[in-house]
Amino acid sequence: MKKHIFISKLLISCLTLSASLLLADQVFATSADTQEKIITESTQKLSQLKDTKQKYSEQKNENTITLTDLNKEIQDTQQSLEQLEKFDLVGKVSERSEKNINTTESLLSGLPVTLSNSQQSSNPITDIKEKLTDLKQQHRSLLEETTEISTNQKSLQQEEVQLSEKIAEAKQQKSEQTKQMDTRSAVVAAAKTHLGNPYVYGAAGPDSFDCSGLVQVAFAAIGHPVGRTTINQESAGTTISVAEAQAGDLVFWGSHGGTYHVGISTGDGSYIHAPVPGDVVQIATVASYSPDFAVRVL
Repeated sequence: MKKHIFISKLLISCLTLSASLLLADQVFATSADTQEKIITESTQKLSQLKDTKQKYSEQKNENTITLTDLNKEIQDTQQSLEQLEKFDLVGKVSERSEKNINTTESLLSGLPVTLSNSQQSSNPITDIKEKLTDLKQQHRSLLEETTEISTNQKSLQQEEVQLSEKIAEAKQQKSEQTKQMDTRSAVVAAAKTHLGNPYVYGAAGPDSFDCSGLVQVAFAAIGHPVGRTTINQESAGTTISVAEAQAGDLVFWGSHGGTYHVGISTGDGSYIHAPVPGDVVQIATVASYSPDFAVRVL
């Protein structure tokens, strides 16, 4: 029998999948691209897991059929052994009548197990007992293997549920992140509609702006209030470094509580702002005029 070879190979596959699941648990995602990668890899692992489950199922069915055949063979052999023992062949071979010889030979010829010449001895009962022991050992081994398969099937079922939940969670996060990116893009797009409009101190549109007025109008376009002044706006979210700034984040000049200028990051090392009197709303780079800190509002 191929005892445990099949089981061992599938166990290795299961352990690999389990390790992969643990790794996937450690990486949950700040970008839609990362979530897409998790979804793709997890879907592939789920497919592999289902293939493994199918192989387990096929092997279990095969084992069940074999166990049924072995049970039948054991029963038939046991019955034949009981009939032979009734004739008490041991020690009475030389005294058998022609009728007993014919009856014994008939029983032996009807046995479900064929004994090779090397297996045959002077005592057919001993041979049959040995064969019966071998059949029972095969049955026990196959039953143990089938039980092990059932246990692993339950484990795989649990992993399949966990992996499916992880894919669903990644898809939900990706959807939320995509919406968030769309919202961020909408803020930047709203600010860009005012490019070229003049800076006017205290103005908040529609045709002129100061720095905080531009920010207020851009965020109002997506229905997200951030306050009117730079002091209000620096408290509208979480402080981050300028290097972390993404599209839609705010960039500030000055210290916390004492900021004097604000712009909207475009996420590529640039920002949109209304600079100073006599200038217009424009895009500038961090390299040309570097902010002191940033705030993540969305």
